[in-house]
Amino acid sequence: MDVDEFKRLYLQGVRNFSKVQLRKANLHQTNLSGANLIKADLHHANCSQANLSNANLYRANLSKTDLHQADLNGTILSEANLSRANLNRTSLIKADLSEADLTGAILNHAHLEGANLKGANLNHAHLSWANLRQADCYGANLQGADLSGTKFCHTRMPDGKLRNDDCP
Repeated sequence: MDVDEFKRLYLQGVRNFSKVQLRKANLHQTNLSGANLIKADLHHANCSQANLSNANLYRANLSKTDLHQADLNGTILSEANLSRANLNRTSLIKADLSEADLTGAILNHAHLEGANLKGANLNHAHLSWANLRQADCYGANLQGADLSGTKFCHTRMPDGKLRNDDCP
């Protein structure tokens, strides 16, 4: 399926795109809210400023995907491959990123309030100035991650302890 057909079907009300192949697709500013993209391949796609809120991207391949300034609020990204993805200034409020691979991902200024990051691999991820208030990072790998300026309030850390550095 090519990008034009994909967009046309979405506009016609189709939401099930399980296992769709859209490598390197240009989905800049595309509305895909509520889409079922389970196991979709969006490797190296341009999804900047896209609306993927409440979409299901379980086990999707989003490695090297540009998702900067995208809306991923409430999105299921559990077990997804987001390694080296650009999530700069992305909104991931209450997103499910459990067991996701975020190795080397850029999450600077990302809004992860209430996000589920249980067991996620954030090895060498860039989280400077990210908002991790009320996020659950239990069992996550934060080795080598840049957490400079990151906001913590009622944040459950990998060891299970709460971090409240930035609570009012």
